[in-house]
Amino acid sequence: MRLFTADETRTLDRTAIEAGIPAFSLMELAGAGAAAEIKARWPVAGRQVLIACGPGNNGGDGYVVARHLSNAGAFVQVLRIDPKKKSSPEAALNLKILHNLAVPVFDVPDFEVLGHLVPWFDEADLLVDALFGVGLDREPEGLFAEVIRLFNESPGQRVALDVPSGLDADRGHPFGDTVRADLTVTFGAPKIGLYTSPGFEWCGETVVVDISWPAAAVPEEPGVFLLEDAWVAARRPHRRPTAHKGTFGHTLIWAGSPGKAGAAILASEAALSMGSGLVTALCDEALLPVLMQRFTEIMCEALPAAGSPGAVLDALLAACEGRSALALGPGLPVDDATAKVVHELVRKCPIPMVIDASALTLLARKPELLKKAKSPVVITPHPGEFSRLTGLDTAGIQRDRVRLAREFAARHGVVVALKGARTVIAAPDGSAALNPTGNPGMATAGAGDVLTGLVASLIGQGLPPMEAACVGAFLHGRAGDLAVQEQGESLLRAGDLIAALPAALNSLSGQHEP
Repeated sequence: MRLFTADETRTLDRTAIEAGIPAFSLMELAGAGAAAEIKARWPVAGRQVLIACGPGNNGGDGYVVARHLSNAGAFVQVLRIDPKKKSSPEAALNLKILHNLAVPVFDVPDFEVLGHLVPWFDEADLLVDALFGVGLDREPEGLFAEVIRLFNESPGQRVALDVPSGLDADRGHPFGDTVRADLTVTFGAPKIGLYTSPGFEWCGETVVVDISWPAAAVPEEPGVFLLEDAWVAARRPHRRPTAHKGTFGHTLIWAGSPGKAGAAILASEAALSMGSGLVTALCDEALLPVLMQRFTEIMCEALPAAGSPGAVLDALLAACEGRSALALGPGLPVDDATAKVVHELVRKCPIPMVIDASALTLLARKPELLKKAKSPVVITPHPGEFSRLTGLDTAGIQRDRVRLAREFAARHGVVVALKGARTVIAAPDGSAALNPTGNPGMATAGAGDVLTGLVASLIGQGLPPMEAACVGAFLHGRAGDLAVQEQGESLLRAGDLIAALPAALNSLSGQHEP
């Protein structure tokens, strides 16, 4: 599903109007659609409904909602916040209609008047936020901030029109006081900020209402998409009757070190479970007995002593010959010798790479090397690793995840899977995807190692790096969601994600592997 910026939606609005669709009609479609979504979820007849309207078109949408809910038997009260500000002609006409129909409308010009109305917020069964929509680009102030606070303190159900007031429609970052909605009805097209982190936490359920924007007006340049079951199902590898193990690639995993064998185990077993025909774990010689005792289907190769960077690099490059993909980083030593190997490997590796964990920390010393990579690269940083790669603080990264991931991918020519709630996957061409699967229980040691193995396996089976990162992130999160149903978030372990992978694959659009 394509997601849109606020500017893109304004362009679509203008295009619709220029095509001859009156702005009043667009407002009617938005408000009527929102009212229908509300009535589909809650009984409104005889219920107290409080609608707070700002001076812009979002307020006009609120007036339309008020009319439709009043017609459905609700006891509607409309608050005009800061009524001195001039409304658009469409909003003014819808306000006039409310007056003609005797729907109660109250002007709230100051804090004194608002103070008298505080009990209404507590008594309302349903509150509708029609303050700002996509038009806000700063922290709400004054009366608006106080109305938002009263909304959030109310025990009633809260509905936001287009975007919860206070939320950045593009970045999903709360500017300040922000309505915490139970339902967000967004108009015309889904906005990026409603689906990324942390924005989705403020939206509750999000639904898109069609307001008849011309489909031909949708921009063609690379955009941002929300991953969905059908898209992933169409791209996951399937097995033909004539296939053999060589058909599904040979994935290499360079991971682990003394005391961190688990990283190599998780990444390797994830790659095998994802369908790699062959998996070989490349490891420190001291780790070899541990891995060989654990593995039955996975092969192991010992690398030369870590103190010989040249020999390690030569061995890695030799191992890559005839293989399909290389994953590196989980559990590797963070030292100068390993750094030399990682830096040279990026420049010389003849097969696609998935780079994670310790290898990203080492690459942060020379991130410009990514632009010199011989083969396609996927990096899978968490915000801390991305901070080291970019020099930005993690708080700033979390406030603008989509833009920063897209810029890094384009500048360095790599696919970026910026992990976290609503993982962002960005490609060098400027396109990006948000992954809606996953849960807080996956914030556990080794979960990232599993993702590394999944993505490497998918690349080895022939998926392009961007698609592999998207499919891997989606299935990784879906496996976590299914595992949590069995044991809860606090008990989830990384190995449970691998165990739940078959169920995750079979969950795609209800289709089982043929």
